[in-house]
Amino acid sequence: MERQAGAFGGDELAAAVYLLPARLLRGGEAVQAHYVFAAATARRFRSRGYMSSLLACAALFGAKRGDLYSAVLPADDGLYRYYAAAGYRDFFRVRCAETEEAGLRAAAGSAGSAGTPGRLLPDWAALNRLRSGALSGCSGSLLWGDGMFRLSAAMSRVYGDRLVCAEANGGHAYALCRTESGVCSVLEAFAGAGAFSALAGAILWEAPARSYRFRLPAGSGLFPESGETARFGMLKPIGGASLEDLRPRDPYLGLAMD
Repeated sequence: MERQAGAFGGDELAAAVYLLPARLLRGGEAVQAHYVFAAATARRFRSRGYMSSLLACAALFGAKRGDLYSAVLPADDGLYRYYAAAGYRDFFRVRCAETEEAGLRAAAGSAGSAGTPGRLLPDWAALNRLRSGALSGCSGSLLWGDGMFRLSAAMSRVYGDRLVCAEANGGHAYALCRTESGVCSVLEAFAGAGAFSALAGAILWEAPARSYRFRLPAGSGLFPESGETARFGMLKPIGGASLEDLRPRDPYLGLAMD
């Protein structure tokens, strides 16, 4: 289960951080890890060392319960520097690919012109198996249990995001979509064999936009000839682990409730 650590200034909560349970792919196994979420310090208590102390405490607590790695997604360059000072290193990567509406319609093929598809309710366990299977060759990637996967996707509703699901040829597919000012940001997308056309068609119907920006694992087979790779999160080894143990290959964080 997730854990919260807090620091107090007198009777007030000055700072807090949550540790969400996760697994990290290391070679052919998934080892215990956590994701640092909602780390924040009340404005009047900032620059007093509360968060630095909490992060150190979180690492000790995580190591005590068996976690080997701590992952975090800083919100900006300044926070990347802050977490680097706390022992985190740039690690996770994403590939950002963009296509116009016509390009996504071409990818959808007949699925983009077959009429409004029936909306599928998510089969959370099946979607998480799809995600984990797609990342099985990406050493260093962060995996969720079914419950945390559902929470991670559901939390995005706070921002008005939409989870789009599709099935085709016996395969599942999903995309987490956020639309603003005519642009749809696809925050995560995975599709089983033969299912991407159906997913593209469902995105067109459920998240119409003039252009689409896909945030993908660096080694994703979707739109393979387009996009630039960017950093997307940091990692810190704890409990005697090391980054060298991971032999990372396109390590992916994703679904970070950002």
